[in-house]
Amino acid sequence: MRKTLWALMACLLFVSFASAAPGAIRCGRLLEVRGVRLPTDQIVVFDDRGSIATVGPADSTKSPEGISAIDLSSVTCLPGLIDVHTHNTADPTASGYQALGISVLREAVTGVKNARITLRAGFTTVRNVGATGYTDVAVRDGIEAGEIEGPRTLVSGPPLGITGGHCDNNLLPAEYPNKAEGVADSPWAAREKVREVIRYGADVIKVMPPAGCSAKATSLVAAIFFGRTPSHRRTSSQAWAQSGRSRISWFAVGTLAINGEQDVKTTTSSCSSRCGSLRGHHCGHRRSAFISSL
Repeated sequence: MRKTLWALMACLLFVSFASAAPGAIRCGRLLEVRGVRLPTDQIVVFDDRGSIATVGPADSTKSPEGISAIDLSSVTCLPGLIDVHTHNTADPTASGYQALGISVLREAVTGVKNARITLRAGFTTVRNVGATGYTDVAVRDGIEAGEIEGPRTLVSGPPLGITGGHCDNNLLPAEYPNKAEGVADSPWAAREKVREVIRYGADVIKVMPPAGCSAKATSLVAAIFFGRTPSHRRTSSQAWAQSGRSRISWFAVGTLAINGEQDVKTTTSSCSSRCGSLRGHHCGHRRSAFISSL
């Protein structure tokens, strides 16, 4: 197992640093996920963008001219892993009231560090769903420009939610008002926020309608965000679709928020029910990839 992991890391690191030149890797065994096969003695050829160009048997697959393949013939190579729910600009050791002391600039530095750690852990693609001040956009752009090390990254910018909800700043007392940048309390305000995150470079919209575990109110306030009808709840989805995009991540805690997810065309639902019963088993319907946090 250790040899397999080291082979994976070696492949990823070489490709990440070799974005300006083509190359090749010779694998003793190569996990083929789609066909559920483990062919032996394989050559993986990648181009000057770091994208895989050819995979095949070593005796019939040529490396780029003048390039010697990295020899990993004694180990098993794996394809890169994908994580669709990350917060790479956040520091898990600085949560709660400690987070109030973290500046946007410091969060960006944390994002650079975590991007490198994530890639070296074997993840070649991640989706970052929620960041302050568009720090995740900056990290993504730095990776794409080849200025910092990290996986391919899709980002949402600030998550969208309601006043007092899961994505709002609920730690300070009333005499120190501080509303989070993704807060929207009506269908039209939600549309405006969607257009705002598009303007600043988001690849995906993160919607967090309920109060969630970080709020002092109950999850019933979720109805405020999109209104009480399906047509209201679809407002942010429609605004996103009109921009030519289709990726929406919906965070849902509690029955009301989970049931509301059914009226929005999401691509990923992170659902948890701690009160009441779900409307059937519809959390994560046919258009969604359901990520349970029950």
